Amino acid sequence: MDKEQVAEQIFRAVAQAAPHIRSGLLHRREYVGEENPSNERQMEADVWANELLKEKITNIEGVGELASEEEEKVIQCGEGLSVSMDPLDGSSNIPTNNLVGTVIGIYDQELPTEGENIFEAFYVVYGPLMSIMRTEGDQLNEYVLEEKSGDRVEPHLASEDIRVPKPHVYGFGGNRNWTEDFRKFHDEISEEMKLRYGGAM
Repeated sequence: MDKEQVAEQIFRAVAQAAPHIRSGLLHRREYVGEENPSNERQMEADVWANELLKEKITNIEGVGELASEEEEKVIQCGEGLSVSMDPLDGSSNIPTNNLVGTVIGIYDQELPTEGENIFEAFYVVYGPLMSIMRTEGDQLNEYVLEEKSGDRVEPHLASEDIRVPKPHVYGFGGNRNWTEDFRKFHDEISEEMKLRYGGAM
């Protein structure tokens, strides 16, 4: 199986898991009292999403290893592409009902490796719509996930070759740690743009 086919299987596996992750957030909003390897407090939802995605991804033929923000070590699972994931990015937003998502990177090198070796990447947003932003070649495409009968999910291409538009809003956090140069930059653009900020992903 070539790497494009393996990447497609990873994409499909995560797309199929997405509705289960989203619906499973309802009863997994508590902290478990432990920290992940990044020293962040783990929620029940973090642990559960990690286990669900780990099972799906490591069983794909052509996946050689998996690194997760919730795992201490890289999981070896055969020969092939390497996958990195944050199973539930922004999980601290769950108690306040703000956006969370799943972030996936696919590499054709062993981990750890540089970002230039990324083969494909995508992320799922569990918002009013479930959508996946996916790099395909030199394009960024958006897929919206439609739940079909049973457990089947169909990704539909919603927007193709997405480009960053001319900016008209800005959003910077952590202003207590800004350098003087960055503070000047902020002051300049704040005269021309509107402030918008959402603390997720």
